[in-house]
Amino acid sequence: MNLQYPMAGLRGARTVSLVRGGRRAIAALSEDGGAPVCRARDFQMAAEVPAQAEAVADARRQLSLLLQRSGLSDCIDTVALVAQELMVNAMVHGCGNRAGLQFSVRAMHEHGRLRVEVEDPSIEQPHPRPPAADEEGGRGLHLVDALVTRWGTDGSVAGKTGKTVWFELDLPGEEAAS
Repeated sequence: MNLQYPMAGLRGARTVSLVRGGRRAIAALSEDGGAPVCRARDFQMAAEVPAQAEAVADARRQLSLLLQRSGLSDCIDTVALVAQELMVNAMVHGCGNRAGLQFSVRAMHEHGRLRVEVEDPSIEQPHPRPPAADEEGGRGLHLVDALVTRWGTDGSVAGKTGKTVWFELDLPGEEAAS
């Protein structure tokens, strides 16, 4: 069962709820307002992100700090890049760049598997497309597919409209030790 403990927003929050070792723990945010200090390998976190470029950048930094402080530094670059791709897609395609809309980001690490989910209000499913050589877009989902263990989408849940795009990384060796 995946329990979700939402953050009180990325800016201005003083604590965040995490799950460590199967029980809930409250961790104080760092002095710089960054991710919570969490030395445990197993964790869950969730955040609501406004559909704005600055908020996407902030969410990427928060996720990177959480991974670093959780002892998962070797996968930070990959996770940050892929999560940013999914968050930008949620902002542009899922929220239509409309002010006032937001999407959710959830990350969890358990038993050597890291999973990141981005949920947005659109029911339109993402699909990789072959980009033309002179196009700026169209490569993101190919990048996602190349860098992660697996990825996919889940439709809306009962009473809610939207979709969740997720990816997982199986962490080898020492990083997988929980």
